[in-house]
Amino acid sequence: MSHLALELALWILLAFFIGCILGCLLRSLVARDTSSVAPQGPSATGDVPRVTTPASQEAAAPAAAVASTAQPLIATRPTGIAMARNGTPDNLQRISGVGPKNEKTLHSLGFYHFDQLAAWTREEVAWVDDHLKFGGRIEREEWINQARLLAEGKEEEFRRLYGTGGLRNNEGETESGTHTRKD
Repeated sequence: MSHLALELALWILLAFFIGCILGCLLRSLVARDTSSVAPQGPSATGDVPRVTTPASQEAAAPAAAVASTAQPLIATRPTGIAMARNGTPDNLQRISGVGPKNEKTLHSLGFYHFDQLAAWTREEVAWVDDHLKFGGRIEREEWINQARLLAEGKEEEFRRLYGTGGLRNNEGETESGTHTRKD
């Protein structure tokens, strides 16, 4: 009897693992297919379809009109460069939230300098954020503002807001700024 129970348990376990593998494969295929779907929104001519509202919702009509005319944010890939200028990239790890892995990834996309990141538009930030699966990290950690301050050489303001940016003092310590301090 125990032999039968053991065999049944093994068959159930095998079915479970096969289901997991098939689920992972299907999810990756579905995720790939949805990324190629064209975004839905206003047409290229800018025509927005009008929605008629019942009289009881007339008070909400101005808010609905504003929402229906808002253009969706269309992510645009930022333009990178092939190599760092003068052969020396900026230390992108000074930006809070950029570690060695993110810096390497940014380099592979052609971003080596603070001024490149500071010049990103909202659409480009959306593309990088989506492409790297950051989930809003670029805006949340203020990469653009940090990069702008470092590109403009405003070290004191950067230090006040964001700390030393990973740079260590003579004692080997780093400092937090007002925007990076966890109180």
